[in-house]
Amino acid sequence: MAEDQNKAVSRRIWEVFASGNLDELDELVAPDAAYHDTQDPFGDQRGVQHMTSLINMYRTSFSDMRFDVKLQVAEGDYVCSLIEAQGDNTGEIMGRPATGRHARVMITITDRHADGKIAESWATWDTLGMLQQLGLVPSSAGAQQPA
Repeated sequence: MAEDQNKAVSRRIWEVFASGNLDELDELVAPDAAYHDTQDPFGDQRGVQHMTSLINMYRTSFSDMRFDVKLQVAEGDYVCSLIEAQGDNTGEIMGRPATGRHARVMITITDRHADGKIAESWATWDTLGMLQQLGLVPSSAGAQQPA
């Protein structure tokens, strides 16, 4: 039963992310929760403060974000989720101006739960693919082929 509750919390955080209504974050994220992502500019923050900063940054970059949880696997206190994220780049991202282009990426995130909240997360996602879709870096199709 706890695994099902943990899966529901891990799913709900993405619904909150998409809606932009962050009132529920205190119920979903532990006060000292750690988030591990090599692309995270807010690595010095923890808990709700961190999630608020991260969500606001991406919602500013992608005004119409959508998330589709494709798969969840739970074992004990851990939930691993495969998520399809997509949206149109309508605001600055990573210091670059909006492109107006659409991007779709897959995210794999593993959440550790404690006391009914997310206590720690490890995320991996296709950053390069997103930047290529937005036209911010060349795609492999445009790369020079060796002679």
